[in-house]
Amino acid sequence: MTDPVNRRQTIRIINMVIQFFLETFVGMILGYFIGRQLDLWVFEDRQVFVFIFIIFGVFAGLRNLIVRALKETKGESAREKH
Repeated sequence: MTDPVNRRQTIRIINMVIQFFLETFVGMILGYFIGRQLDLWVFEDRQVFVFIFIIFGVFAGLRNLIVRALKETKGESAREKH
């Protein structure tokens, strides 16, 4: 059998990856619709804001992943000290 600590750590990593993909996907979808609406108001035949807001959605997902990973590693270092 595997160690329960390793199992919990594996589950946390899988959870973090799933959350990253869901948050990034939702951010991209929201960015697409917001950008499309702004493009309809500002530009009639160009898609400038669509690309900008999709990229913002990707960066937001990456930022959330980094923040979550840093919190996890700080928590592990605190557990190792005790």
